Amino acid sequence: MSKQDTLRNLLVAAAVFVFILSVGPLLFPPAPPVPPKSLTAPATTPEGQPSDVPAGPGEPPSTAPGEAAPGPGGFSVAQADEARTFELGTKLADRAEGNWKDDPYRMRLEVSNVGASIELAQITDHAARVRSTERYQLLTPLPRPDGTILRSLSVDKINVDGVDLTLHDKRWHSEGVKEYGASEGQSIQFRIDVLKAGQPAVRLVRTWRLPKQPEEIGRHDLYSELTVANLSGEPHRVVVTSHGGVGVPKDRSTDDRVIDVGVQTAPGQVGGARKTASQAAATADRPLPLFVPTPAVPDQRLSWAATGNTYFTCTVAPLGADGKSPAPYLAEVSLLDLDGNALTTDDATVRFVTAAATIQPEASLAYPAQLYIGEKDGRAFRSEPFYRDRNYYYQISQGFGWCTFTFLVELMIWLLNSLHTVVRDFGVAIIILVLLVRAMLHPLTKKGQVNMARMQRRMADLAPKIEEIKKKYANDKVRMNQEMMKLNLNPAGQLMSCLPMLIQMPIWVALFLSLSNNILMRHEPFLFTWVKDLTAPDALIPFPSTFVVPLLGWPIYSFNLLPLLVSVFMYLQQKTAPKPPVSPNMSEEQRQQQEMMQKMMPLMSIMMLVIFYNMPSGLNLYIMFSSLFGWLEQVVIRKHIKQQEKDGTLFGPPPKPHDSSREDRPRKPGGGSWFERLQKMAEEAQKAQRTQRTSKPRR
Repeated sequence: MSKQDTLRNLLVAAAVFVFILSVGPLLFPPAPPVPPKSLTAPATTPEGQPSDVPAGPGEPPSTAPGEAAPGPGGFSVAQADEARTFELGTKLADRAEGNWKDDPYRMRLEVSNVGASIELAQITDHAARVRSTERYQLLTPLPRPDGTILRSLSVDKINVDGVDLTLHDKRWHSEGVKEYGASEGQSIQFRIDVLKAGQPAVRLVRTWRLPKQPEEIGRHDLYSELTVANLSGEPHRVVVTSHGGVGVPKDRSTDDRVIDVGVQTAPGQVGGARKTASQAAATADRPLPLFVPTPAVPDQRLSWAATGNTYFTCTVAPLGADGKSPAPYLAEVSLLDLDGNALTTDDATVRFVTAAATIQPEASLAYPAQLYIGEKDGRAFRSEPFYRDRNYYYQISQGFGWCTFTFLVELMIWLLNSLHTVVRDFGVAIIILVLLVRAMLHPLTKKGQVNMARMQRRMADLAPKIEEIKKKYANDKVRMNQEMMKLNLNPAGQLMSCLPMLIQMPIWVALFLSLSNNILMRHEPFLFTWVKDLTAPDALIPFPSTFVVPLLGWPIYSFNLLPLLVSVFMYLQQKTAPKPPVSPNMSEEQRQQQEMMQKMMPLMSIMMLVIFYNMPSGLNLYIMFSSLFGWLEQVVIRKHIKQQEKDGTLFGPPPKPHDSSREDRPRKPGGGSWFERLQKMAEEAQKAQRTQRTSKPRR
């Protein structure tokens, strides 16, 4: 082996090693953190009225009970004596049997009077884990080492006449949970007064309203309205700051929490942007702007802002005065790391800052908002007018990535959901999808392999002539290439054999993304097998503790069988695949590279095992059955080719008896198969190229 070959091989090995190190943390990330449990027990009586609950562990009293000491400008806050929580929506005690279908509510909320916030939010339609009766917890309180507790959707502070007053740690007054309307749902109201020189100056009232929303209507709405009223005889200029959801768990160890915003640039036109919790942690010392109104674009509004993960979202949509259009009252929306600690990402959220507004005596301002706390449901986001007009679907489409076509991912989701309605099992639907794709690609696969066999046979027949040309024109490379081209060695057959694999690659990516963005497949098993969740690794044998691969540091949580089967069937498919012929136009170096690639092909099956080990079992199921059916298909095609060689019809059917009556019939233009026309066009292009080269005078 020459020095150049040795250097090239070292560079290839180094590139593969760097690739493995680069994708390793993505394929085998550290174990996801376990979300903390609720810090307080449900704090309501059976009648839905609040019970007294002390502050959570480490919750420091913000001030002494009652009126706070005056601060700058003589302002102070009059707060309640105790921290309390209240329960809205589903009562878990009434659903101990796990019957959630007839529940009028689709969530359970623990609402805290500290900051008028949401302490905990559970989605009752979805289980926390496979085979668990515990409901999925989307929003969770976050205790911090300094004794504070971060809660979701709290009112952080109010600026009155240039003076900042913190409210997220203040205890608001409340009279408890009440029914509203004709049993339309539940509501709770919090209020807190800002005093100036001991006299009421500004009152903030926040109302949470949870309507009854049975499952069939496909909505997960929660309504909030914050009212700021002037209780004094002089005008006050106010700015209110609040934030979105916190404590959103990771759906999988490979996922990051995401922060999405939708911005209306014109009526009916909503675009968006996506950031991650890791980006918030990277800029923990400062907010990262997401939306700032532009005076040059008068119709620009924030449509919504959301914190979420792969399958669930907490979306806040500020409302205008009509209760439908995007609100004009925001001055800034930013991505914020609440505790300023770059090592934590569960507190990344959205901060809302209102525009400064002057409230005249005995007047008030309202800041209404509609919230969606639930799964990312593509059907609801596209069918419900409010979600559709605000383009909530952007939160799903952002998960489609850039390495495939959006329409292809949506087609995969539609096909799997449609097949599931018939067979009632997503695993079976995936296998049927494999058969459909294989059936569509079979003519192309067969044509490519037959042409590959023809090329190999023809190369074997022309080998003596090729060697003669090489010897005759050894010193004239141009003439040698011209004579080689006269042999009409068309490489289209070799290209055709690769097309089925090239076509399937976007399908694999689209299927992976459909598994990651189809909430209907979450926690869905495959028949009665060990695969209990098609959107997660199959975990045939869960390990009692995490095994870390030495040197590489890759954690492995279980023995996954499906990736091993994928590797085995892919090796069998590669073993039976026809080998590409050695082109006479290849140099000796190119020929050696082709031989090296053939020897490295078995290593690809091992690479597939490494790459797909932590991938969703649904994707592994697709690739495994695709390789299995591809292997069987190749066995059948090779038998067909051998029979054609035996019958002497490999290069076409035997000549038919002469029929003089057919000579006078006009032939259709462009007759023949698509591949024959393609081959004819290639041959004509080669002839034209040879003519052009021979017509040029030699220098």
